[in-house]
Amino acid sequence: MSTQFLIQSSDQALLEKATKVAKEFAYQYISDDIVGIAFLGAIARGYFDHSADIDIALFKKKASEISINKFLRIDDIEVHCWLSDYESELTDQWDMSKRWTYSQGLIYFDPLEKMSQLIKEKVPLKPDEKKWLMMSGLTLSEWYINRLTHLWVERGNFISAHHMFDQGLNYFFEMLFGLNNQLVADMKWRYYCVEKLERLPHNFRERIISTMILHSFTMEELGRRQEAFMEIWGEMKPIIEEEVQMSYEEILQLV
Repeated sequence: MSTQFLIQSSDQALLEKATKVAKEFAYQYISDDIVGIAFLGAIARGYFDHSADIDIALFKKKASEISINKFLRIDDIEVHCWLSDYESELTDQWDMSKRWTYSQGLIYFDPLEKMSQLIKEKVPLKPDEKKWLMMSGLTLSEWYINRLTHLWVERGNFISAHHMFDQGLNYFFEMLFGLNNQLVADMKWRYYCVEKLERLPHNFRERIISTMILHSFTMEELGRRQEAFMEIWGEMKPIIEEEVQMSYEEILQLV
């Protein structure tokens, strides 16, 4: 499991309690019919608070008849269980969200190391995915923030114009994940994880705050936010061109 995005628990005692509950619950399912068990989410990432729950993934042999309560409550903590056939997972496609979740997971039971091997094969970001994240992130972030905003101004809706920053920044963050050879984090963790990436624009936090902050729905404010973003974007443009070995104009033709 990667430790890059671990966060400090807001309640260490609750984390220890939740970890104990998870281990005791999972232990009862250890058998020859279970290929592996992993803890996902909060306890795997080193935190727990009143809004967190326990997520446990169990991989069984396809021929095994095992039933499990998917949602239950133990000692006032919600426990979510996900049961799947190991053999089916070998051929199923894992989307980005699932891969990121397992990249942050913690294996609890894996006697034959089959689960470790499955995660090793399914999770890593592939070279073509990395390249696409960088290319699409560079072009689409500019398109939303520097171009679509003007379209909504022409249409007379400043709120929609400013709303374009939300999607544009998401594409920009995806570009940064790709540049750092990282899977794109789930939406609720996306910005938190972006800040922890190694390769970022200079003074990233201060400059991204200047882009994100909204004082008023005016043309002047739109221009200020665009200028703040395009300075960051301009810094990253040659870096991405170098990474993908293509000019921005060539990238535009593909995206």
